[in-house]
Amino acid sequence: MRDVTKFWTKNLTEMRKMGFIVDKVSEDSFYANLLLGLPKLLEKSPFVSNLNLTRFNGVRQSDIRQWENNNSTILSEDLRCFYSSTNGFLYTYDFSYDYNSDETARVKRQGRIEINPLNDLIRIYGYETKNTAMIEPAGNKYKLSLSRDSKVFDLHTVDEHAKVVIVYLNNYSNPTVWLYNSSMTFSYLAEDFTTYFRMCIAHLGIPCWQYIVTREGLSDWSKEIFLLLAPGVLNEDRNLVEIPTYNIGNVNNTIDPSIFVTQPSFVTKEKPVIQPSTQQPKEIKDKKSKTVSRRHISFRSTRSVVESKK
Repeated sequence: MRDVTKFWTKNLTEMRKMGFIVDKVSEDSFYANLLLGLPKLLEKSPFVSNLNLTRFNGVRQSDIRQWENNNSTILSEDLRCFYSSTNGFLYTYDFSYDYNSDETARVKRQGRIEINPLNDLIRIYGYETKNTAMIEPAGNKYKLSLSRDSKVFDLHTVDEHAKVVIVYLNNYSNPTVWLYNSSMTFSYLAEDFTTYFRMCIAHLGIPCWQYIVTREGLSDWSKEIFLLLAPGVLNEDRNLVEIPTYNIGNVNNTIDPSIFVTQPSFVTKEKPVIQPSTQQPKEIKDKKSKTVSRRHISFRSTRSVVESKK
């Protein structure tokens, strides 16, 4: 018995040194790390008010397995960790130009970062299918072709004309994130859920920011909000992450777990480089800061400690 105790004591000490175990963390710290300091940034703006975070309990593993059985789909590791920590996500704030006027008389638009609860991660239909599912270059963008084996799930609604969706090309592929609009066309957003969540924060949850990847682009009022809350962002290359090259025959479930850094990178000056390859897409790497240290926080380990403290 003593040998076993010594073994675990020694290994737990090493694991703590490597950062795999979070000893003490409050629920506030969990959401603060998840939002990467976004609330503090928004609070400084006179155009922003009524910041609100809705908190959800995590989903049991048995419920996650039930969802997977019902949909004949395996959640990617980052989505599984996310839902194990919080059953959905909702962070909102009000934006208004008339910040000097009475609040009841202001014309407001709502900034929003939202992820559907697991039960609302519903499969959608209606898109065109072909014999083979693939993602192929189309100029400086990417074109999506789906087959009967493909599956599309509603991650959240942007507005009455578009949804953000998780797309499985087939039962063996890693899910990617796309904007799906009312004309049944798909516009590429991110190679995985973790990257998309980071993009939501990098774009401050500005209303309809996802339209930045479409042919039509942002509306004028969205551009004005960007200029006031995040000046300079629209002048940069809008591909915030490196776009991978896909090969359907060489795809497996090796997505990096949902790990977030503590500071967002709102602007990157490096343009994405697309290199043809038959290998698995490269892992997304954020631009490193010379002055800010980075800490990796695991959805699952962080939230499990929070629940044990209650």
